[in-house]
Amino acid sequence: MLRAMSDPIARRIRELPPYLFADIDRQKQRARAAGADLIDLGIGDPDLPTPPHIVSALREAAGKAACHRYPAYQGMRSFRQAAARFMEMRFGIRLDADREIVALIGSKEGIAHLPLALVDPGDEVLCPDPGYPVYATGTRFAGGVVRPLLLRRDAGFIPELPSRGAKLLWINYPNNPTAATATLDFYRRVAQWARATGTVVASDLAYSEMVFEGDPPPSFLQVGGDVGVEFHSLSKTFNMTGWRIGWACGRADVVGALGRVKTNVDSGQFEAIQQAAVAALEGDHACVAEMRRTYRERRDALCDGLSRLGYDVIRPSATFYVLCACPPACSSIEFASRLLERAHVVGTPAVGFGAGGEGFVRFALTQPIERIRQAVERIAAL
Repeated sequence: MLRAMSDPIARRIRELPPYLFADIDRQKQRARAAGADLIDLGIGDPDLPTPPHIVSALREAAGKAACHRYPAYQGMRSFRQAAARFMEMRFGIRLDADREIVALIGSKEGIAHLPLALVDPGDEVLCPDPGYPVYATGTRFAGGVVRPLLLRRDAGFIPELPSRGAKLLWINYPNNPTAATATLDFYRRVAQWARATGTVVASDLAYSEMVFEGDPPPSFLQVGGDVGVEFHSLSKTFNMTGWRIGWACGRADVVGALGRVKTNVDSGQFEAIQQAAVAALEGDHACVAEMRRTYRERRDALCDGLSRLGYDVIRPSATFYVLCACPPACSSIEFASRLLERAHVVGTPAVGFGAGGEGFVRFALTQPIERIRQAVERIAAL
């Protein structure tokens, strides 16, 4: 006779916060099943194709037998050297490609694994709120304790640094979901605070090249390389979200510890993709400038349109996200549901990025401008 099995699911999974986007996903499925034409501005996944010269580089590399074997755990030296050259060209930072850079299977993978390299059970990790959920999830998987670091609109979504430190502090500018940017002076304050408190700083710079006006976003490593590491991704800059390639760089012992985690949980990224990434980093970046122009036009169409309708919109200078304040007495989830059900426009309830996101819906500029204008027209009908 078979015995009833007890719950096999690990506590770390059972205790994850509820997936607040699940109901929105179900509504999307129901609407599509009913034949609705949804304009999906909810997902931060570029609709523009990867530039042709990068695709060509992948095709050529994929035919090489040398790429068909296990890759080096740390990543191809040519890729790490290309990343080092990019960091020097873009930020004026010199990095040792052998000690201070490790290839990632997309920056999300490295962000999730960093706490396993640094955080012991019970250690505290400061995570921005609202912020990319993986900062907190990775902390919980490592047995760490999440300390929210509130990002307030009236402070430009720049946090006040707490009096006491933690094992790890996450920062992310240009920011998801707020689109806020940070100055080098702020990074100097963070670096000084980190030295005084013994905190490691992890900077997520995935949107470094998605800027519409003003100075290009700086790197934390320009002032804090002795206390931190930084995560970079080709996903948004070159429309390579599905390719899964990025790198972590900075303080050698922290980069090395992350590399040791990776040697135990993955076998590296396909070398053909790494060779294509080299072509992206070292090729003509005119394609990136064209993408920025496209996103700027979409931003203006959405922000100008919603503002004319009386919505309180935060016009971004970077990323491809737009925060829109919810109408009075309407929560983030309620407003997102109303948009989906009545206007067939999908936005992300910003409370899904933390309690500090309550009161906002995030729109992603990942639809053609004609569809964005159509979305504004539908919202006007509300």
